[in-house]
Amino acid sequence: MQPIPETRNVVISNTEQWTMYSKRENRQYQIYIAKPKQPEPPSGYPIIYVLDGNAFFQTFEEAVRIQAVRSEKTGIVPAIIVGVGYQIKESFSSTYRFYDFTPPASSLILPPKPDGKPWPVTGGANHFLEFFQEELKPELTKYFPIDTKRQTLFGHSLGGLFALHVLFTNIHAFQTYFISSPSIWWNNQSVLEKESNFINELNKMNSEIGVFLTVGSLEKDHMVQDVNALSDRLYKMQHSRLRFSFHKAEGENHGSVVPTVLSKALRFIFHP
Repeated sequence: MQPIPETRNVVISNTEQWTMYSKRENRQYQIYIAKPKQPEPPSGYPIIYVLDGNAFFQTFEEAVRIQAVRSEKTGIVPAIIVGVGYQIKESFSSTYRFYDFTPPASSLILPPKPDGKPWPVTGGANHFLEFFQEELKPELTKYFPIDTKRQTLFGHSLGGLFALHVLFTNIHAFQTYFISSPSIWWNNQSVLEKESNFINELNKMNSEIGVFLTVGSLEKDHMVQDVNALSDRLYKMQHSRLRFSFHKAEGENHGSVVPTVLSKALRFIFHP
């Protein structure tokens, strides 16, 4: 009889995990951090903040690490990856993300929940952004050399809704936004009420904002239509301070779109 092989947990090198508590919300976050092995540039490393870190952190970490080995070929440079997640065993937490990722609203117009249960508590997006700006970012700068002029926010689905909300209401929080399959439908598309504010803020800017928008062609019709319409409006702006790219991932669905378009999005993010 063969002896049972010795087993150990897999550890990704140059990564660490923090537990952080939001002072305002008394909410606990699991923070996953990957630092490049390459020497830091004089201005510090670019940084990508990945929402739903339990699901997407390793995907981003691996894609950047592998392609940054040959930056001159791939266009991908070494970067710090920060996954923002929760202390859960699953990839996603409906309860936490419905609160953190949805904008506040005086009233809610929502369809019945597919499982028939009540919707979780919502409307915490502004508090979640405060956690980023006032707690997470300052803490990271204590330990890592970060180029604060090259900060990217990634969000998918409800995370994409949050990223769109930040883009429209606090444009300076990040320099690049990777917005995947945003839940524009949420609360009767109320996130779009701030779209004109985005245009006004662009007019005041002295630097460029990058927006990479994507959706899978096999996603629900309303999701594809909403993202297509937003893309059309952003393209038509032709604003000198907006660097914009839209990619419809043919043959991809809501679950497969992120890994499919990731390399294309990274090239956009690290565009010199």
